[in-house]
Amino acid sequence: MQNSELFEHRSFVLLWFSGFLVTIGAAAFPIALAVTVLDEGGSATTLGLILASRILSGVVLAGFGGVWADRFKRKYIMIIADVTRGFLTLALFLVTTAGLPTWTLAVIVFLMGTGEALGMPASAAILPSLLPNELLPAGNALRSVTARVGSILGPAIGGLFVALVGSHKTFLITAVGFLIGTALLFPLKEGAIESKPQSNSFFADFAEGIRTVRNMPWVA
Repeated sequence: MQNSELFEHRSFVLLWFSGFLVTIGAAAFPIALAVTVLDEGGSATTLGLILASRILSGVVLAGFGGVWADRFKRKYIMIIADVTRGFLTLALFLVTTAGLPTWTLAVIVFLMGTGEALGMPASAAILPSLLPNELLPAGNALRSVTARVGSILGPAIGGLFVALVGSHKTFLITAVGFLIGTALLFPLKEGAIESKPQSNSFFADFAEGIRTVRNMPWVA
């Protein structure tokens, strides 16, 4: 069975489990944030604007993520993205969110979205360097299923922790999940990045990425 063969590749297992933890953390974070904002007297409109900044970051940076994943070590892009989200979430635990201006929370959430926009293309692009070609379809399928499961479990887990320990401590638990996910990426053994033709500049690749995104039906 190909699925059993996947788990013979240590770097893939580390990537898979790291991605699972990070997906759960990313899905649990908005639950803790929503409860925090509403508990402190924020309106539904304020909450909506704060959460919208996460979507905005994905739209703005969608082209950059793929370009950087083609030019730099994907492992380090993922580490930077995940550790950034971990420390941002930890900051929300360490500081008193009461009285924070709306724009401050919006900036934090925007940066959280930035981590997703940069980390996700890198996590997809690194897979061919971790698995043999014949296992790539199975590896992609397993990661896709795991991401869907994590996105479903994340809000439920976030809601459970909010109910048990409160939204403030849920930020700490979420931060720990991000940081453990980051630590799992360090041992990854990534192959060399294929060299790009010198004629392809960063901005040329970025423009090509934007054209690709614009042509996708879900964006139109």
